[in-house]
Amino acid sequence: MSGLLRRCLAVAAAALAVAAGAPAPVSAQDLSRVAPDTEQGATLRLKGGGAATTSLYRLTVGEDTSVEAYCADISTSVNTEAAYTGAAWGSDAAPEVDAAAPGALTWITERSYPSVELERLRAESGVQGLSRPQAIAATQAAIWHHTNGVDLQPASERGSGNAATVVSLYDYLLEGARQHSEEVPGAPLELTPGRVEGADPEKPIGPLTVRTTSPGPVAVWVRGARHGQLTGAGGDPVDLVHDGEEFFLRLPAEAPAGVATVYAKVTDARVRPGRLFVGKNGVETQPLVVAESAVAVANAAVKVDWVYDGGPVDAQPRPEPSASAPAPGKAGGAEPPSAPPATSPGATRSASPSPEEVVVAEDRRPDDHLARTGTWVGTAVIVGLALVALGAAALYLSRRRRAL
Repeated sequence: MSGLLRRCLAVAAAALAVAAGAPAPVSAQDLSRVAPDTEQGATLRLKGGGAATTSLYRLTVGEDTSVEAYCADISTSVNTEAAYTGAAWGSDAAPEVDAAAPGALTWITERSYPSVELERLRAESGVQGLSRPQAIAATQAAIWHHTNGVDLQPASERGSGNAATVVSLYDYLLEGARQHSEEVPGAPLELTPGRVEGADPEKPIGPLTVRTTSPGPVAVWVRGARHGQLTGAGGDPVDLVHDGEEFFLRLPAEAPAGVATVYAKVTDARVRPGRLFVGKNGVETQPLVVAESAVAVANAAVKVDWVYDGGPVDAQPRPEPSASAPAPGKAGGAEPPSAPPATSPGATRSASPSPEEVVVAEDRRPDDHLARTGTWVGTAVIVGLALVALGAAALYLSRRRRAL
């Protein structure tokens, strides 16, 4: 084998080896987004004039899970480049609606398409001949009725433009929502309180409470607290907790001032219809209402800091960060800066993250609990170099065969 061929193959092997160990792209849980392709519904004619197109969107809600969702604000467009996060109705990031609207939207999305298969929806609503685009349009109209106060042009009016099937399903959904009230779905996973500041390290820090839609236990662990331990109320160590359970962070005696992050993860959280998603970190985009159920991976995190000898955290000397990355469950040195917020060309406002959208610096996520993160661009460049080297080797072999 010639020296040139050996060098080409060596470059390829090294590049592929580096690529294999490179961080994977950020998971969907970290960057929930809307897919560019949508399922189109029928066009609606609104009362008072005007028309509106309708679509059923696909939104990522977990590391490898997506759900279909409807528009929650007729006046806003979807920015497909925007990152999304779950939000509570009534929060600053949510559309302004009356108190009854969230429960009504939950009832509507749980009992219409796509949560309910089309043939079953025809039978339950009594609307025969209903098509999929018509079901999308009627459901979207019922949602806009509660979020924007708009109504359909009645089918009985001459030249209304709305199919009788659309108006019939729309009336069925509004009447059902008036007669029934559904519990508004909560976050798949959250830790409360959303932030702990100035805690006394000589006492158990907490309680921290986990809330989840998962039927099983939630894994919890801490990073950044040297020799710190998560425990139950009685002081016994815990690494699994259930919905509604409280736990504490306990530090060794005379722990220096510091900052740590408590993490939680569950693999089978339930995402229910009616759950609201908005632009992350105040990015302006179309708020979306989940329209079907899904089981997804969910992560949550809470930052905790504590004081020593009564002084503020920032006034205390901190240990120098270790040159090597800490092992899971060990101290991590100084807290790295948080990841930059998602932005988009259409962003016009900002808001502080709510407890359920805590941004955690990616390099503090332990590999044995959370998905590795990083930039796919670096990996792509490395793989590209490997392919160039392999191509050069192939070209060399081809020319040598011709020479022989």
